Amino acid sequence: MERRLQISPAFSYPFGALLIVLAIWEFFGQTGMIDPFMFSWPSRIMVKAWEFTSDGSLFEHLAVSAVEVGIGFAMALIGIPIGLAMGHWKKMEYTFDPFVTALYTTPMIALTPLFVLWFGLDILSKIMMVFALSVFPILINTMAGVKTTDPSLIKAARSYGASEFQMFKEVIFPSTIPFIVTGIRLAIGRALIAVVVAEMLAANVGIGYAIRHASELFRTAEYLAYVVVLMVLSILLTELLKAVERKIAPWRI
Repeated sequence: MERRLQISPAFSYPFGALLIVLAIWEFFGQTGMIDPFMFSWPSRIMVKAWEFTSDGSLFEHLAVSAVEVGIGFAMALIGIPIGLAMGHWKKMEYTFDPFVTALYTTPMIALTPLFVLWFGLDILSKIMMVFALSVFPILINTMAGVKTTDPSLIKAARSYGASEFQMFKEVIFPSTIPFIVTGIRLAIGRALIAVVVAEMLAANVGIGYAIRHASELFRTAEYLAYVVVLMVLSILLTELLKAVERKIAPWRI
């Protein structure tokens, strides 16, 4: 018997909806119902994306932004051990939770000029912006994950003489993994926002600078092409994170 290729609805449904939206959008553009000065449509956006991909300018901007996001995000992972500690030890939570809440609710984007003043116009100010916006979703979600750990599992581990390290390794950390992954997924979006805003304000290279430059020259199609690149990157990073979660926490599938 022939085996039929099965396409998951999780892929086919959003892909089909996207094709319909793009077709309608393209129709409005081709029939002159969209002012190219004010907006654009898929074919024009794709042409611009091909142009700056062919001449290598996209990869130049992406390389700089990737370094800034990579270093800043790596630093933000410090939120995992801090969240584990704050979620497990009440005294640490009582001491630092008000400060975490205050900093998390502070509109960090509004502090971008201050970061530039403190850390200069070079790459460091962008790295620190990424770190500042990314660390708190990871920390807070990790702390929430620790609190949802089944108390009976902790009691059982203690009754068998497990040390604090063993309890974290075998009980608390595995049950917290889904919350950590959720925090990282939220942090990815905030990291991209941080680097774009910082580069728009003070940079001469990077995706944020490219978006600002295109918007200042009213190159709407080019502007939207860079935005689409960011959207695609965020989707790819999220899917990569899901794949990692399937490897480290297969029981969640």
